[in-house]
Amino acid sequence: MGLSVKIPGSCGELVQGMIDDIPFLVTCPISMYTKASITKYFSYLPYKARLARNKTLDYLGTKSYAKFCLTTELLTGKGMASSSADIASICQLTALSCKRILSQEEISKIATSIEPTDGIFCKGIVRYNHLNGQVLEHLGLAPKIKILMFDCGGKVDTLSFNRRKDLKRLYQENENTIKEALDYLRLGFKEKNNKYIGKACVMSAYANQKILYKKQLEDIMIISEDYQAIGVNVAHSGTVIGVLFDDNCEESLIEECKQKILSECFDLHYLNLVKMISGGIIIERE
Repeated sequence: MGLSVKIPGSCGELVQGMIDDIPFLVTCPISMYTKASITKYFSYLPYKARLARNKTLDYLGTKSYAKFCLTTELLTGKGMASSSADIASICQLTALSCKRILSQEEISKIATSIEPTDGIFCKGIVRYNHLNGQVLEHLGLAPKIKILMFDCGGKVDTLSFNRRKDLKRLYQENENTIKEALDYLRLGFKEKNNKYIGKACVMSAYANQKILYKKQLEDIMIISEDYQAIGVNVAHSGTVIGVLFDDNCEESLIEECKQKILSECFDLHYLNLVKMISGGIIIERE
């Protein structure tokens, strides 16, 4: 019987910052995945995935001789939670190969011992401390939103970014803005109003410009307003920019928006049109 674990990637974050010296991100899981499977043949695993396997076995106090493979739709170094999805999927698959199953809290503990982690494996949409793995707040299920994803170029290393000496000071300077953005986000989930969610994303994205500048961001925001977009979000420690639309927005209008952005913004690459989904762990038995 085949066994695999799927974890969604992300289009950056809805909001990210620090409040009362507690760092956090709000997850933005999307309909693109990493899949870890048990295989009959040897398959190379990236370093962090191998580390996740070993740490999970140490945590369980057992051994496993199962062979794993990873397949992914996610790009690395872009802010799509590729490493977090790799690590979480391997943690759970390792446990399953030992006839055990890990809670999201246990996965968080292992994952954050490896690197700062995105909570895309947590159910729904959550406010998540990416440094210690604590779920700070459950906001609800994913709203019905489509996202045009772009890449503004380059790569960002998660560990190096979070080691920046100026990061805490910059987060503190943004704190009032991030508090307001979080209030709008909560209101959007409470009232099921995607415009408030979009506004929160825009506020957080703008605030993050002083931390990780994206030269195309302002032009994308201006252009997208003409095409019924509800907001723009970013990977706060990556290179991805997302343009958010209500799920019922016409595909032709979204396509027009995509073409206009690509024609007006230099050094920008189109990635995909995705749906925001609720985070979580998908276990498949074949």
